[in-house]
Amino acid sequence: MFKVIAFVKRRDGIEIEEFHDRWRGRHADLIAQSPATKGLIRYEQSHRSLRDYEREDCPFDGMATQWYESWDAFIDMYSNTEYQATVGADENDLFDQKALVAVFTEVEDVIVERPEGLTAPYTRLCCAVRRKPGMEIEEFHTYWLEEHGPLNRDDADIRKFFLAYEQNHRMRSDYARKDCDVDGVTIQTFASAREFYAMALDPIYAERIHPDELKFLARDNLIWLLTDAEEVILDRRS
Repeated sequence: MFKVIAFVKRRDGIEIEEFHDRWRGRHADLIAQSPATKGLIRYEQSHRSLRDYEREDCPFDGMATQWYESWDAFIDMYSNTEYQATVGADENDLFDQKALVAVFTEVEDVIVERPEGLTAPYTRLCCAVRRKPGMEIEEFHTYWLEEHGPLNRDDADIRKFFLAYEQNHRMRSDYARKDCDVDGVTIQTFASAREFYAMALDPIYAERIHPDELKFLARDNLIWLLTDAEEVILDRRS
């Protein structure tokens, strides 16, 4: 199984609230009801929180996540003429396709387990990461998973802020695409946006976590947004 994670931007001329209403409404219904999406195992939407739009340094409106069992299932869906005539046409009308940032990832590596029974509201940090210049691909993924993840998990002063934390590592085969320079996506869950900023501004974070990020991340080249709880449009996992 693998995932496609896409950071999406609304098309010019569409207002923020109109975009979110259409994305979770008509567009979600088209995907859930189309026979052409039978190979899609799970589909989530993560809508950018309205408060996060106060930041002007992020052009994206949300993050879509799709799960597939195989490449054949993915190719069959996107090449299906009915899909292109319905879902695909709506995508072109709703999204700025040129601004889309999509990455194919392995199934998530869980760093901090999500509490059983967790329900909204909560806040998620959705962040596309890029490795620092000069760092090799395997070196980056190993460090992110084996060093940086446990550093956050095992430091009680930092761990207390997380409700959940996962890393989504780019599939090595996806590096054959040259139109994407993202190495993965981290998703961190907090009780609220206030808790996220409390962590980010904590002196302990500046002392222990930030220096470690500089060892492997291009910190000035991240894509990040705060979203509301994910909305599951369909889930066919057994």
